[in-house]
Amino acid sequence: MRRKCTVFAIAVFSLFGLAVGPAAAAGGDFAPPGCFGQRYGILFGQGVSVSCFPGEGYGYRVLAHCSNGSAFWLVAGLPVPYGFGPAVAECSGALLVPAQVITYQVDEI
Repeated sequence: MRRKCTVFAIAVFSLFGLAVGPAAAAGGDFAPPGCFGQRYGILFGQGVSVSCFPGEGYGYRVLAHCSNGSAFWLVAGLPVPYGFGPAVAECSGALLVPAQVITYQVDEI
């Protein structure tokens, strides 16, 4: 019984290490000049929130490039007029395959 508990504890620890390791090493992206972005965690996923100072055009939106290890996809946030809060995009995954934001970009509208 003790051996089974030890194997289970090692399996849970390694699963946690695999899930947290890529997210911690996935930094390096940045918002364009005049904008600031912040990543945050959600249940089985990750999101990004970007706020921008007024620029050219009507507003902006954030595009998040997502991955769960075997698949890649793009999530587009809703357009936000300048001065009315952050643009948000969230990558949602599942219990055994949590999603993460690989990188993001800001599109001015």
